[in-house]
Amino acid sequence: MQNSPPLGVTEELIAKAEAELNVRFPDELRETWKVFNCNEVKGGWRIFPVFDPNNPRKTCNSITYENTKGVWGRLVMTQGLLAIAENGTGNQLVLKVVDGRARPEIFHWHHETQQLSVWKPGISSIKAAAIKTRETVLRLQEKFRPKS
Repeated sequence: MQNSPPLGVTEELIAKAEAELNVRFPDELRETWKVFNCNEVKGGWRIFPVFDPNNPRKTCNSITYENTKGVWGRLVMTQGLLAIAENGTGNQLVLKVVDGRARPEIFHWHHETQQLSVWKPGISSIKAAAIKTRETVLRLQEKFRPKS
């Protein structure tokens, strides 16, 4: 649809988020945001989007906001971690940050114990969900596009 916001974000918006957090995101996560910026995966996990000024309503709880102003994000950042998702319970999906680079392995951070366990679906499952969601949204946009 002509007035629909873009489904993914630009390299420039991703770079801006990285600069604000002083972290380089893993390439696969960067590519995922370019495919689809507002993503959910099994288990009720909501992947934090990159803030997009063209779509502020959908992206206001961005990865930057959640890690700089969110209670759990601020806490995990003090532990050398970067929160990339939440499931509404306080638990977070996080990446370890080493020398300013977020590593691609995803961990489930338990808010009660602050312990980490490997999140087995991994980063590729986030990208697969983004691709599937994008295809679904594009099909719906085409189906409901006004006839000229």
